[in-house]
Amino acid sequence: MSNLPFPELVKQARSIRRFIEADPIPAEEVRRLVDVVRFVPSASNQQPLRYRLVTEEVERAKVFPCLRWASALKRWVGPQEGERPTAYILIVKVRCRHVGHDAGIAAQTIQLAATAAGYGACIMDAMDKDALQRALGLGREREVELVLALGRPAEKVELEELVFGANSAYWRTTDQVHHVPKRRLADVLIA
Repeated sequence: MSNLPFPELVKQARSIRRFIEADPIPAEEVRRLVDVVRFVPSASNQQPLRYRLVTEEVERAKVFPCLRWASALKRWVGPQEGERPTAYILIVKVRCRHVGHDAGIAAQTIQLAATAAGYGACIMDAMDKDALQRALGLGREREVELVLALGRPAEKVELEELVFGANSAYWRTTDQVHHVPKRRLADVLIA
């Protein structure tokens, strides 16, 4: 468990897209992440979210092809075998007006908790939802809102200062370091 000050934890909670597949996140740890997220705020306290845990290799193999990885990296099709997530948490919604807000709060909380525990996460909404729901037999009454890919990180992510007006797209260098530009505080504050 990390003892980082909260601002540093937030800086370390990057979108991780390559994992150490040989070191899987235990199913009980995935359950613990959902147990934490049960307590986050919910609009009108409706609590419209449900969570589908995917930890077994057979189910992970069904989820992986339904996801779209790193749209800014045009030539990269996603993590190769040996670098794929070792667990997924699907955030599933029931009909509710505020579900988008709740899903974002839940996903960020899970990512922070995973980072604090030494794992990496990637919050994803780029996916073939119909194929994913069919692959896991979720039926039509449930809809996947977001997917969190989880595992032990196998990549380094560096934050870069984003110059005002510059392209905010992330990139990867030949040494496989993932660079993510972030705006300066002066550029996000409105005078």
